[in-house]
Amino acid sequence: ARIIHHINIVIFVIDCILNRESTTPYLYFKVADILPIQNLVENLVWTLLNNVQNKRSINQSTMGLLILQLLNHTDTLNYINPDEQLVMQVLSYIEEHYKNSSLTELANALHYDFTWLSREIKRKTGKTYTQLLHNKRMSQAAYLLKNTHINIDEIAIQTGYENISYFHRLFYKTYGKTPRGYRFDK
Repeated sequence: ARIIHHINIVIFVIDCILNRESTTPYLYFKVADILPIQNLVENLVWTLLNNVQNKRSINQSTMGLLILQLLNHTDTLNYINPDEQLVMQVLSYIEEHYKNSSLTELANALHYDFTWLSREIKRKTGKTYTQLLHNKRMSQAAYLLKNTHINIDEIAIQTGYENISYFHRLFYKTYGKTPRGYRFDK
């Protein structure tokens, strides 16, 4: 089994390097309880969220160490069952198309019936497609507010909200602060 894990990792890495579609679209390691991996992920997130000198170099080094740690835990590598695969496809689609995403387009892309897909998303995630989409848009807006100097109205548009006042209301509902208050909150 360990040899199969290594083969899948090698195929995954080669496909990523060559930027080609893979039979192994991602790797899933169950390593949440492994302290060195927790520390590396925390360092990576902290560096991304804070204004750190040499951020790119630090993150490249951290990612290298993270990959080495994961290679020591290939016994925790799992494969997604078909039920989880649908959720991963939905989340991946939202991640890539959050600005102008729609459930209709997703259903067409995945060749599923709109109503069936809507129900499955709710059943498997506990949230509607719209809730998942808003969560992604709000987290992206929060990231842009903290890490860029882009105008707040432009951030609203970049994250898929043409109605600026709706964006402000939804942001306040999500974070308990206005976008401006969130940007300048220490």
